[in-house]
Amino acid sequence: MPVRVFTESDYTVGEVNVPVSKSEDSRISFIRSLANFTDDAHGTDAADTLQLKKLLSSEELTLDAKDGGTTARFVMAWCVIKQREAILTGTERLKQRPVADSVDLLRQIGADITYLDKEGFLPVHIKPSSIKQVNVLYADGSRTSQHISAMMMIAPLLGHELTIRFDEAVSFPYLQLTAEIMKVFHAKVIFKQKEITVGANTYQNISIAAGGDWSAASYFYEIAALSSKSEIAINGLTSESFQGDKIAIDYFKPFGVETKYSTDKIVLTKKERIKPDFYLNSFRHCPDIALSLAATCGGLNCKADLLELQGLLIKECDRVAAFQREGYKLNIKTDFCGGSKLKILEESLIKPSTRVLKSYNDHRVIMSFAPLSLITGEVFLEETDSVKKSFPDYFHQLNSLGIKSSVQ
Repeated sequence: MPVRVFTESDYTVGEVNVPVSKSEDSRISFIRSLANFTDDAHGTDAADTLQLKKLLSSEELTLDAKDGGTTARFVMAWCVIKQREAILTGTERLKQRPVADSVDLLRQIGADITYLDKEGFLPVHIKPSSIKQVNVLYADGSRTSQHISAMMMIAPLLGHELTIRFDEAVSFPYLQLTAEIMKVFHAKVIFKQKEITVGANTYQNISIAAGGDWSAASYFYEIAALSSKSEIAINGLTSESFQGDKIAIDYFKPFGVETKYSTDKIVLTKKERIKPDFYLNSFRHCPDIALSLAATCGGLNCKADLLELQGLLIKECDRVAAFQREGYKLNIKTDFCGGSKLKILEESLIKPSTRVLKSYNDHRVIMSFAPLSLITGEVFLEETDSVKKSFPDYFHQLNSLGIKSSVQ
């Protein structure tokens, strides 16, 4: 049933919690599983990361990654290095998302992977095979970096130094995050221009817990930007984080949102509702915060060019198309140019509407539209269950800021 999200004030003040970073937690759990270490810390409750952990301990032949692209790519690499036979599959949407870059990269070290339906897509059959001693691999990083992260993490188990080369790598900060977590476990990782070298030294059993999720924090930045005034404390975020989405600090400054660090938290402040004459930014390396900025620009009627969004087309849904379709119901007018640039048009003028906004089973679509109730007074969402993928507690946290919701 539809869910009404509504506000009685456009002033937001309060304290919220973000979930544990699923990017950090999935990498920590993956490394611990590779090295046969006990997973010693409670991590995220995000559905796709919980599914990853389940599959890494499963003895079933068929492994279902559900909606998780990262889950599928990590499990594929895990099966190859562990000599584990498996049929890897997922939801119908995941089966539409290409995995050829993962398969091609793993085949370079001798992986025996066969497509069971459509070439380049799940499901695949992974069979045990002899791992080749290859010192240099070539990766296609034009769509995602998840498979490169997976190869980096299995590299210490190969027993020799490995270099991964690529012409380009979107979401490059995620590779840097992978490297930093590997280094905590005493792996040797060296970055050079368009290549990553992983040493032959093995992992050591080190206790480490994931930090708060900066991707989730972007929705509170959006809330602050859309508010007339705002003061929001976000627990669990630190300046030491290696997460690329920490760049939200800079991306939301043109909307008057300032960030101050305190002990184990940050505080967002906004003194008045402002917007730039024109907003321009690239999301090549931070695609997960793109919808937060798109909704902010749409909500404030801010003309904008949001660049390098090609990675959003192959997520849980085509997020650009979803934003365009559902935003139009609120009179947010957009144009998508060249397969990568979303324009918020000058004639865009957000208006209240009782039309139900579809979710496309995508957590980020839901979380980006809900704060627009600060401008329109209310929005109606098709459902809210999909937030369980990354932020199960999202609407409870919104409630603490005065953004309420009820099933209609």
